[in-house]
Formats: sequence, C-alpha cells, structure tokens
Amino acid sequence: MRISLRAASTLFTFDLFTGIAALVGWPGGGTLVAGNAVQFDRETWERNLAQPNATGSVSVTGFDISQRWPSQEVNGWTLSVNVSSDIPDSQTLNPGNATGQTFTGTSIFLKAPGSIQAAFTNQSAVEETTWKICVAVIPNGPQEDQSAADNGTCGFLSSQCISDLQSAYADKFSGSQDCYGSPPSTPSSCDNSVNTANFQVQQLPLNSVNGTEVFVTASEGHAAGDQTAWNNATRQAWPVLTLWGWNIRAKAPEGSTPQVQLSCIRASNIEAGSESPSSASAVRGPAMVALGVSGLAIFYVSF
Repeated sequence: MRISLRAASTLFTFDLFTGIAALVGWPGGGTLVAGNAVQFDRETWERNLAQPNATGSVSVTGFDISQRWPSQEVNGWTLSVNVSSDIPDSQTLNPGNATGQTFTGTSIFLKAPGSIQAAFTNQSAVEETTWKICVAVIPNGPQEDQSAADNGTCGFLSSQCISDLQSAYADKFSGSQDCYGSPPSTPSSCDNSVNTANFQVQQLPLNSVNGTEVFVTASEGHAAGDQTAWNNATRQAWPVLTLWGWNIRAKAPEGSTPQVQLSCIRASNIEAGSESPSSASAVRGPAMVALGVSGLAIFYVSF
C-alpha cells in the first residue's frame, strides 16, 4: 500500500508493509524518524548532527553480544544524544520550498564497545546472532532545569514506576517475534508520568551498534537564534528503555528473562562556540521544542 504524507509543504511518499515505512531519504538502518526529520535525507542529517551544539551521554548496562546469548555483562556501552541547531531549510529534500527558516535536530544513539562494533562489521555475525535488542524511546519526557544532575537515573519517575516499567517490558518480551507490536499497559505506579501507548519501540539492527541513530527528530521551523527553542532542546529529558533479549536461534529455556534498563539522557553539555541556554543573547541556533505526544508522527526505518 502506498501512502502520501504532507509535512511542512513537502510531500513524502512511502510504502507500508507489515508496519514498516521506507521514507524518502531514510532508505534503511533501523531508525525511528520523528517530526520534521522526515524532511531530510540521512546523509544531510548525519552531517549536521556530527557537529552538535549540545551533547549528553550515560553508560548503560550491556552484554557481549558478539558471543551467544546469554553472555557476561561488559563495560563500554553508552546511550547518547546530540542536538544541532540552525539546520537550514535549504538542506531539506525540497529546497525549492525554503523560506530561510531553520530546524533543530536531535539524535539518540546506542553504541557498543569497539570490539563488539568490529564483530558486527561481519554480515555473518549479524545473520547468525542469538541476540535481540529492543529499544523504546519515550517522546514525552519532561523539561529539566540546566542545573539538574544528569546521571541517567530518570529522577522524575519513582523507583517503583521504573521497576514496574522494566518488569512490564520484560514480561511481554517474545523471543520468536519482533519487538512489541503493542506495548504493555502503563503501570499504575507511574500515575500520569508516562504512558506506554506513546512509547516508540524498535528492534535494533546489530550492525547499528557502531553509533547509528536509533531515534531522530527535528523541531518545527523557526528563526535562527530562537532562544526558546534552544532552551527546550537542551532541557528535554529522553527516557529510553533498552531490553537485552534473545531470538529463536538461542533456544532459550522456558522461564528465561531478558534484562531491561531504563535510562534518561539530556543534551546538557554545551559545546565550545555554543552559548549556554541560560544566556539572554541569541545562540547559533535553537533546538527541538519539547515534543507533545498528540500529532507526533514517528516512522520506523528498517532494512
């Protein structure tokens, strides 16, 4: 089935089959594409996000997925976020519609230690793996003050909510199917803090553990130097659930349980040459406005 999508005066066409969208400019790679990021191709996007104005990174519990499931925990896995401001609309897929506005882009990455990255440059390792990694991005995290500690612990959620969320995703995991066609119910302990119906879940291609984006989004168009947009981007907390599970090749015994970790990241580290969000003067460019869940279109790009 072929569907047309019109966003910001640009028409995008993509095919839908088994719930997977092939977006113009994003032909593959296991990336959730949200907001106005659909207006850019991957090459342009990555060029701009490779020189971020703000970054954030936390260590996450990870495993040696180059070995058969299950294997031991290993250090060196990181979850990170880049924010780049003032990406000109002349660089979109339809530059003829450019009006001189800019966008602010956000990318989230899950990156493996170097030895594991090297292992999955071999396609046979990808095809023969016994691991399955599911990543859920929560698009409606809170805005946090610049002075808030960034230790990845999601302090805006209660410890019971975090525990219950992790358990809910572990309980619903299926080694014989793709990652979560439908999410588990939101635990009552989370109150109105999060809503699992809004989580965006994908199965991570293991050749993406070299730092290929797992999630990308861009703000609405804005004037360069918009201070409000910049403040929002660097204060946006991104809760991310990472699940370490198995596929059918693992022949996991009955009763096996995947490991699930909820981490929160924020682009709180302002890069040299970019002004602090607390400054009253204009910065090189703004960043993403906090995402409201309603009307947020997110597409999964897969091989």
